[in-house]
This record gives sequence, structure tokens and C-alpha cells, in this order.
Amino acid sequence: MTTQVAPSPYSPTIPNFRLAWDSVTLGAYKKCPKYFEYTILSNWTTRTRSIHLEFGGLYAAALERYAHAKASGSSHDEATLTMVRWALENSGQRVCSTCHGAVKVPDTGDFSGCGGDGLDDGMGWIPWLPEGEAASLKNRYTLIRSLVWNVEDRLGTPFSTLILANGKPATELSFSFPLMELGGEEVSYCGHFDEVVEFDGQMWVKDDKTTKNSLDGNYRQTFTPDNQMSGYTVAGKVVLSLPIRGVLVRACQVGVNFNRFATFPVPRPQAVLDEWTRDAQVWITRAREDALRGFFPLNDRACFGCEFRKVCAVSPSHRDAWLREDFIQRKPWNPLETRGDV
Repeated sequence: MTTQVAPSPYSPTIPNFRLAWDSVTLGAYKKCPKYFEYTILSNWTTRTRSIHLEFGGLYAAALERYAHAKASGSSHDEATLTMVRWALENSGQRVCSTCHGAVKVPDTGDFSGCGGDGLDDGMGWIPWLPEGEAASLKNRYTLIRSLVWNVEDRLGTPFSTLILANGKPATELSFSFPLMELGGEEVSYCGHFDEVVEFDGQMWVKDDKTTKNSLDGNYRQTFTPDNQMSGYTVAGKVVLSLPIRGVLVRACQVGVNFNRFATFPVPRPQAVLDEWTRDAQVWITRAREDALRGFFPLNDRACFGCEFRKVCAVSPSHRDAWLREDFIQRKPWNPLETRGDV
């Protein structure tokens, strides 16, 4: 479960044009080219990571550990222990004894850049303590509770991990396939499947979601149409060469004192997938044109709720100062980094 060194996702001849796209990058460009420029090309993000993103990321990654352990022969209890141990170890920070800075715990325990290895007896530990209005809903306790209750609920849900032709469980699968050619360069679509499962006699990409909302019909409708769900289905058909029917969503409603779960299919007819593919090719072609011009236009119809709204509201000559005041630059997003075997 290591991250391999990946090649650059960018064109060697056109600065700011990506040859590798995934649901994150394509979704950002579809939302607004300027938003894409800020978040993907320049790597700006809020100084404090969203509680919802933190919780959701930990939740999905921990469930991967359960599925992989279970499909590899562990019992339910053993797989649950593997999952909970990982979640506890990764929902916090180690403190490097050399620079005394807190470093988010990755699987590698990497402290590169500060001169210390963080491996001596002076290493400290700070648990994840979210703040703000949502902290009572999404925190370390509700994370572990949601995970344990999820896998207990899973025991009564009729789906099972697909075993691939090579005998390996279809968990933690990274994928990449050619989507189109532009100007003599191959453009690929990349991503990562948490798990591929068999359900109701058909094959589905499974995706775990958390929400505070009721798991009713209104919630289910949010996945159709949806960029991520369609992209997953196309990728499953192309990369696995299997009749993937769509995405099986495992939704978890997180309350202060409760969890509720629902498992429901999100099918995609082939005609819809063909349309999504054509649309993706058009969007990416436009992104290449923007990169050639060196200008990514603002879609002012997408400003409501956007964290960069106040940046775009000021004169372009002042925006860089506003960005540096309220945002930080994170590690570049590279969908070519693999976590699996596909």
C-alpha cells in the first residue's frame, strides 16, 4: 500500500496543460476555469482543511484497509482491527523532535525537509481535534464509530469484493487509460477505485460517502448526473474489461449520536457514458486552448459558495496578495500516483 513515484501530469511542451486528468481535475475545470487555475495549477487551498474533507478522506481510506484485509483472508474481526488501528494512527499528527513541528501522519512517516526522522523517543503525538460548528458531528470518536458500524452493517448487505482473474481482490486499484489525442500528445484519464464488487448479479465500482443529510430520494438524486460516478463507470469498463453496471454507493449519515447506512446502485446506460466521454474531450480541449493563451476565464455563475469568491471580487492586480494572505499552497495534485495494481 505504497505510493509509487509518478511522472509529471503536465505536457512537456505546453505549460499548464495537463495530460493526465481525473474526476478532481476535470470537475474543477467544469466548475470554473479560474477555480481550476487556483486549485489545480497553482495548488492554492484554505489554510485549515475542511473538516468534511478530512473526515471523508480518513473514512474512505480506512474502509479500504478493511476491504483489502477481508478479501485477503482475514476474518471480519481481524479486518476491523486493521481498519481501526489505521484510522487511529492516521487521525492525528506526529511531532518531530528536531524541528518541533507537527507533521500529518502519512503511511510512510516521512519527515523530509526538516532534517529529522521523527523516530527517536522524543517524538510526540497530537490527536485530530477538529474545531468549528461541525466538530460535534465529525470528530475522531464519530469517525471510529462510523467505521465500525459501517462494516457491521456491511455483513448484512448482499455484495462481495470481486476477485480479479489474477486471483487478487479488486481493492485499492489505481487506473489510467488513453482518453484522446491532442496536438500529437496522448491525454489520459486516471483515478482510483476503492473496491469493485458483485451486487445483485452485476459488477459495480463501490464508493463510500458520508453526509449529515437524510439518505432519502433527494440525496440519491445528487449522483445522477455526476462527473465522478460517470468517470468511474467508464474507467471500470475500459480498464477492467468488465461489464461494470455503474457505481454502488455506500452512504453513511453521520449524526452526533447515531449513524444510518444505505446501499444503492447508481447505474449508467452506455449512451450516457458515451455522452460523458465526448463532453470530457470537449472540456479538456478547451483547457488546452486556455493553456495556450495563458488565460483561464472566470465563470461568475459558479461563485456562490466558492472559497475564492472574495479573491475574484478584487482587481486582478491585487489577487495574488489576497491569495497569499488567506490561502496556502499544498502539494501538487497528481492523479498518476498509484495505490494499486491495475
